[in-house]
Amino acid sequence: MRSKFLVLFASILLASCGPSPIYEAYVPVSKNGWFKDSLVSFDVEIDDTLAAYQIVWHLRNNDDYEYSNIYLFRSVASDRGIEFSDTAEFTLADAYGKWLGDGVGELKTNTWPFKQGYLQFNRSGNYTFTLQQAMRVDYLKGVEDIGLGVYKIENTKDGK
Repeated sequence: MRSKFLVLFASILLASCGPSPIYEAYVPVSKNGWFKDSLVSFDVEIDDTLAAYQIVWHLRNNDDYEYSNIYLFRSVASDRGIEFSDTAEFTLADAYGKWLGDGVGELKTNTWPFKQGYLQFNRSGNYTFTLQQAMRVDYLKGVEDIGLGVYKIENTKDGK
């Protein structure tokens, strides 16, 4: 019992040391799998155009996931239209099939930057971050949640 308390206390202490996101949300994926045409979107209000932001996305997968990687269509849109769009690949398991990411048991959480480096937004307003699986299967099984975190970076040398 005492060791469980110490682990819980240490976890709370470590979690409180990192920067807090100005936005963080998770969207659960259907139990049937992530359908190829299903978009996962997050609406984020950006007020400070002088600040730099680190944007990260999260994927929670379980042992039912059949691949060692994932391809995604990613985009960022504003009221002016698409600001950024690409296709990206991310690795979920090592060469031996061992899941990467954090977690105990079969559920693992992976976190990657939405785009390398910091982002700055030229205009304040609402931005929509969208992710879509691009794995060439109708239903991608084993994905449980998709998340997005936005961190305002206070101390950068050049603001980027």
